[in-house]
Amino acid sequence: MVAVGAAGLLALMMVFGLGSGPSHGAETSARAGGPETAVLSLTVTNLASGQGTVYVAIYDRADRFLDPEAKRAAAQVSARQGQVTIRVPGLPPGRYAVAAYHDENDNGRFDQGLLGVPLEGFGFTRDPAVVPTRPSFDDAAIPVTAPETRQTLRMRYAL
Repeated sequence: MVAVGAAGLLALMMVFGLGSGPSHGAETSARAGGPETAVLSLTVTNLASGQGTVYVAIYDRADRFLDPEAKRAAAQVSARQGQVTIRVPGLPPGRYAVAAYHDENDNGRFDQGLLGVPLEGFGFTRDPAVVPTRPSFDDAAIPVTAPETRQTLRMRYAL
């Protein structure tokens, strides 16, 4: 369990675009890159249920981290209790930070309760702290290399 206060609310709202999920398919490629590209194979663990959808947003710029309009790539997959794997092809090798949430009720939003307490699971690569402020790009950044990089992201649930 994780406690998220008012500062956490603002950070999480920014992460997930004020509640809207990405509209991309289950496996979504990144913007056109150079000749060498990599696949990010992301295993999302600690899923509380098999209901709903898991959304991920991939960022490649520290100055635009968690800006919903600045995602390098986005993907989604149907949830499965325990863990799911999401493959994102077409990423140029580099540093990326990933934010994710588990939309258990499949309403396309990251639901929050009183004072912004998350009602659905969320997580970041490298599992950085989210309180008292949102994580930075450097807190969550991972190297992605060709041909494939495998990474784990742990879901957190506040309630």
